[in-house]
This record gives sequence, C-alpha cells and structure tokens, in this order.
Amino acid sequence: MGMWMVLAAALGFSSNPLLAQLLLSQGFSPDSITLYRFAIPTLVMLLLLKKRPVLDGEFLRFIAVGGLSALGMLAFMSSLTNLEPNAVILTYYAYPMFAILIGWLCFNKAMSRNRMIAAMLIAIAVGIMQESQDFGASWLDFMVCLAAPVSFAVVINMFSLPQKTQDATARMFAALLGHMVILAPITLLSSNTLSMPTSFDQLWLILALGVFSAALPQYLFSRGAQLADMEQTTMISSCEVVFALGLAWIFLGDEMNQSDVMATALILLAGLIRYEGIPQPERATDTHA
Repeated sequence: MGMWMVLAAALGFSSNPLLAQLLLSQGFSPDSITLYRFAIPTLVMLLLLKKRPVLDGEFLRFIAVGGLSALGMLAFMSSLTNLEPNAVILTYYAYPMFAILIGWLCFNKAMSRNRMIAAMLIAIAVGIMQESQDFGASWLDFMVCLAAPVSFAVVINMFSLPQKTQDATARMFAALLGHMVILAPITLLSSNTLSMPTSFDQLWLILALGVFSAALPQYLFSRGAQLADMEQTTMISSCEVVFALGLAWIFLGDEMNQSDVMATALILLAGLIRYEGIPQPERATDTHA
C-alpha cells in the first residue's frame, strides 16, 4: 500500500511544474506561487487536524525540514524565470542520487547494490535529457537550481524515519508550518507585490496548485513513506519525471524527442529493478528472567 501511495503522490507532484509555468506566464511572481502552493495545504491541515500535536523535538525538526523544503521550492520557482524551464525541471529529477547520498552520509542508511544501480540509471536518464537543453547558467544559477532536488532528498529521508511521538499527519502539519515560517516573511518583504487571481481560470490554477499538486500528494507521500523503505520511496518517486513529461505533452504541447523517450525508458527500467532488502543484524536473546 505504501508504494502505491508514493506513486500517487508522484503523479500529483508532477503537476507542479506545469501549473507553475502556467501561472508564471500569467504574470504571477515566483514567491507568490510558492506561497500559494503551501498556504493552501496549511489551511486544509488546520481544518482537518483532529488533535493538537505535541511540541517536542521531533515536531521542531519537521518544522525545520519544512523550512528547508520551502527554500528549495522557492529556488525552483525562481530558476524557472532565470533559466530554460525544461533544464530546471530535468535538473530537479536528480534528487534520487542526492537522497541516497544524504541518507548514507547523514541518516546512517545502507546502500543496496540494486538501488544504487537504479539511481545511476536515473542519473544517466536525466543527463540524456539535459544534454539536449541549453542550460546557459552560471555556477551561481546552477547551485540555486540544485537547491530543490537537495532539499527534497532531505525530506524523503526525514519522512522515512520511524515514527516516535508524531504521526504522519502531525509531521506533515509541522513541515507546512516550516514552509509558512519561511515563505510568509519573504513574500511580505519582497519587492514584488503579492499576485492575486483576477479571473476564474487563475483561481482554478491556484487551487489546483495548492490541492492537487501539494496538499493531497504531500499527505499520500507522508503516509506512504512510513510504509515503504527509503530506497523504495526514492525510486518510485522518480516516476514523477515520466508523469511531468506526459502532462507537458498533453497540456503544453511539448513533444518528446528521442532523448526524452530514451530517458523515460531508463527511468522505467530503474523502477522495475528488484528491490534488494538490507539484512538486519540479529538481536541477542535476553536470557535473564
């Protein structure tokens, strides 16, 4: 069940680049789009939260990871206006490699051979798609662009940790609070005024961004990541790039070239690689009465 939840979340998340580009084309600023994307799920969570979460260390850590994710998404939205959108989107899908590396370095996660191979296939796929794009970025632009996949890699590892005092709903609420702690002051202090919808179409795009691209997939992801292993979560989430390409083809008319088809095939192949569980050491039997 957890894998299906993560897959459904990937489908929802894949609509984010499409909706963001549509709003950017209508004059919305990157910080306004990012604020809407997280303010709407926060409001939904306030309405659905049945009990007040315990304000402890785990809750504060998820507030912090939410703030980091907000900075990554803000960098993603800003990069869409400064660089070629396709190049930014494809760079984002390098996050499986970052997830495994960060999990190994910071979360004491072991690397299975098959998952490493799958992650390398995804990295090759992203490289194939990236090769056909004119990135045209300075080193600073490139580092800003990498903020989104790195931050999402941290989120994957954090939500894959075993629950202690906070359930999936409380973790999601804490992360959303972290988003708002960062995004609200940035938007208020920004030189760009808050972009407001002036038509029903723009209002629908904002609601779709907040609900179908953020709130619903975030809930499915937070639940699914608890039931699936971190490496499984990472590999299944990588299907997001396939969904994103399909949505761009359907709604924006972006045709898939030969490189896109080859990369998509590699990503699907990576997802089909058999999961190789990591053997756990046996616990010593307690002989004391």
